[in-house]
Amino acid sequence: MKVPTLSNEPVPTRAAGTSPDTEPDPGLVARAAALRPLIRERAEEGSREGRVVPDVIRALEEQGLLKLTVPHRYGGHGANSRTLVDVLAGLARGDGSTAWTAMLLNIGNWFATTWPVRVQDEIWGDNPDARCCAILAPSATARSADGGWLVSGRWPYASGSFAATHALTGFLVPQDDGSSRAAVGLFHPGQWSIERSWFPVGMRGTGSDTVVIDEVFVPDHRIQYFDDLVAGDYATELRDTDIRSRAPFLPTGTVIFGAIQVGLGRAALDLAVERLRSKGVVGSVYTRARDSPVHQTAVAEALSKVDAAELLAHRSCRDIDRSAVTGDYPDELARARVRNDTGTVVTLVHEAVDRLLKAAGSGSFLETSPLSRIFQDVGMAGSHVHATPAIAAEVYGRLLLGADGGLTVQV
Repeated sequence: MKVPTLSNEPVPTRAAGTSPDTEPDPGLVARAAALRPLIRERAEEGSREGRVVPDVIRALEEQGLLKLTVPHRYGGHGANSRTLVDVLAGLARGDGSTAWTAMLLNIGNWFATTWPVRVQDEIWGDNPDARCCAILAPSATARSADGGWLVSGRWPYASGSFAATHALTGFLVPQDDGSSRAAVGLFHPGQWSIERSWFPVGMRGTGSDTVVIDEVFVPDHRIQYFDDLVAGDYATELRDTDIRSRAPFLPTGTVIFGAIQVGLGRAALDLAVERLRSKGVVGSVYTRARDSPVHQTAVAEALSKVDAAELLAHRSCRDIDRSAVTGDYPDELARARVRNDTGTVVTLVHEAVDRLLKAAGSGSFLETSPLSRIFQDVGMAGSHVHATPAIAAEVYGRLLLGADGGLTVQV
């Protein structure tokens, strides 16, 4: 019997009645797939170095995959969420850390498109290849200064900061009534530095080090308040003309974590199936795992889980992109569903990868096995606060049941 090839490569097509604003860009998705051999080849080196190697960053740059969300007027692709998710999944199929780095730089760039045009011109006007890393957690408290604020602080987990020119960081802004409001400010080249601090067991190549800012003035026009961003009350003047500049903030920044999981799940399937087609089964009547019903079932169930995860991610993209097209900002329940879909993606892929590695045997867990790196990456990537299944389910369930009290997290 001829053995089929398990490609599962996304083949974006445009459904009847849809538009380019809600469907994936097949050309960009194909570019990500074409880079996979290089990304896989250099993945282990990136893990040792603690950041994606320069050759891979350069290849991503040349293919325009680090400016997916940069507006067209600055030479970017202005891509929608569906395109971003499919590109990131394609990159993650080669290496999780590479995809994670591309994810954070692209979403940092998209966050920046919600700022006033004046600020966007400051970023991309003279350098269309400028890139923003983003750490939204309010890890510092600003001090008032004439026309703005003085900021000092340290922001760990700044993924992709080594390849960024600008930094978006969160901090608390004191209010007249004695309270504080979370804000996000934009910092230019030379206003921030990086301290090496990223030494994890998984996603080792993301360069998620610590951004350090020391007494830097940030003017008022480079600041937005976080609750305004969550509500879609953006500072950009282009909401009526630029579809992508009005997409829902947290959903757009959440579904991307599901993309990494889907890509890692596909990578695990690629490697496990290849291994199982030639692997023996010790202590069994089956001389080849490919003939064993236990292993056949494991592969089938794992593939179904990854497929289901991808479908959920695509549903979230549909909701996000339709919202951007219509200009109808989704309510809390709709936004919470995106977060819950992302948490469910994490659960499904974790289950699939665990099943695959156990079927593929103990050799899959050796440090020399690419499956081992995928296993660690899936666990590490799924621990991000915006990907954690339990938090997502709790907030979604509260809204579905109409529980008393406010939400425990913003959506």
